[in-house]
Amino acid sequence: MKVLSIPNSGKCGNTVAYPGRYGQCQRQKVVPANRQTSARQHMRSSFGRLSRAWGSLLTEEQRDAWNVAGPNVQSAKRLSQRGPLTGQQLFQGINSARACLGLDILRMPPAPVSFGINPVGQLVITNGDEGVRLLLRVGGPVAEDIMVLGQAPCNAGRSKRRNVAYLGLLPAPQNGLSDITDIYIARYGEPRPGEKVFIVTRQQKDSWEGFDKETRERVPEKPAGQQAAATGALPLTHHMHKGCTRDAQGTVSPSIPGSQGGNASL
Repeated sequence: MKVLSIPNSGKCGNTVAYPGRYGQCQRQKVVPANRQTSARQHMRSSFGRLSRAWGSLLTEEQRDAWNVAGPNVQSAKRLSQRGPLTGQQLFQGINSARACLGLDILRMPPAPVSFGINPVGQLVITNGDEGVRLLLRVGGPVAEDIMVLGQAPCNAGRSKRRNVAYLGLLPAPQNGLSDITDIYIARYGEPRPGEKVFIVTRQQKDSWEGFDKETRERVPEKPAGQQAAATGALPLTHHMHKGCTRDAQGTVSPSIPGSQGGNASL
């Protein structure tokens, strides 16, 4: 619901404020279903472990180093504004990225990284004899690890993605194409023709993450020849329709001579 209010976001009681396409909006708070997926459980466990590690694992000197490095890093934008991080926020952010990749906790803050242009380009989807294949165009050398994130297949009419989940690191490209079919299907299954697939790539180096780069594509239909071949392979039984469905399937009992059933005219 659109409201007249100053820009704000977040929860207040049972109301959640958020900026919409046409202005400030509010909605009722809804507790989402707690889907106990293995990936979600892994990140929840890692976040709790990192929160405890700040006080129990790090030394005072290590915490001081993070506290010095934190204010030099700006947070992600919220309501078009940024702000400096605390040492603990930087520690959690850096090591959450490492936990996603299965790496150990980093006790000292790494030196900042300046990323170049993300070489990953458009998503290409084919649908042939081998099924649906998802390929990413790579237009240059890959200088660092690139994280691949994706969303479950959705309606083709959707123009904006929702939450994406980590699928894996970008496979080595061949002839300018990187095949991400296996890591996508392992999480979401094979998308169906007509559905849309959103993919996000993110550069990663020394636990620092670059900006998200989004690409999307609609799953095409199979070529007409393959569709006809698949239809011809199905064992189809043809019935001549003479009145009702039971007649067509041959399930009506034969009429008894002299009875008032079946063939009586009205």
